[in-house]
Amino acid sequence: MGMQSPTPPENAPVLQPAAAALRPGGVPGAATRGGPCAYQRVQLAGGQLNALMVDPSIQPFEQLYRRLPEEGMYNPAVSPSRPFAFELGAFRVPNNFTLVLFDLRPDIYRLSGVDPGDYVPVEARRFASIMGFEVTVDQKHPGNLLFQIDPVAIQVTSQQAYTPAVQLFQLDALNQVNVPQAAFNIAAASSFANAAGAGTGLLPQRPTRYGALDVPFNLIARSSQTVQVRCVIFRPIPSPIAFIEYDIAGILVPDPWYEAMVDCSKPIHTFPR
Repeated sequence: MGMQSPTPPENAPVLQPAAAALRPGGVPGAATRGGPCAYQRVQLAGGQLNALMVDPSIQPFEQLYRRLPEEGMYNPAVSPSRPFAFELGAFRVPNNFTLVLFDLRPDIYRLSGVDPGDYVPVEARRFASIMGFEVTVDQKHPGNLLFQIDPVAIQVTSQQAYTPAVQLFQLDALNQVNVPQAAFNIAAASSFANAAGAGTGLLPQRPTRYGALDVPFNLIARSSQTVQVRCVIFRPIPSPIAFIEYDIAGILVPDPWYEAMVDCSKPIHTFPR
């Protein structure tokens, strides 16, 4: 006699998946109920390529500026009060477009010393006490920046932390202006590059952008605004260099696209000031 397959019980309980295994409907890979396909996994066409592909209306943007050295960079007369400033590059954002900048990279190249015409970048942060770079949008420094490139004399903590600016205009018993030494030193060091129009927005020579490196970063230039990149040298360069470089990169987005993205990223609730 052949073996007969056992008949399954008609009233056997149906196992339900754990709650953590269920996904809300509409999410790729979610379980869906109903219809001829009781459970079905959804896979987007192209897989993760959808997160990497963008519409051709979003244009990649990058410009690289290189400037040869000039005699003024080595002039002994160059000082914080008489800096040598020059423009590395400038451009105007096209009409009906918004420029979003993600990367700013200043660099300085020297002769390699091996092959003629071969150049290598100098060490990171070298010449940090000699020159600096600035990026402006319509001649304004974006962000909240304070770079004390020119070292400040050591301050007494109480003088710097608890000296109100109004004391700069107060008079002593002899009707003389009373300027605390801490305030004087900080003001002198912070305004050393004002002769070049840079002030405290002068970025030191480093291969990074503004702000902390572990948080998102971007600079925005709207339609018809002018972006300018400058270099300010406030002490003579002590060694020969090949050229100075600045790389600036981002994307050009149509204005309606940018405004829609900003609307989506705004907080849901607006808190009163």
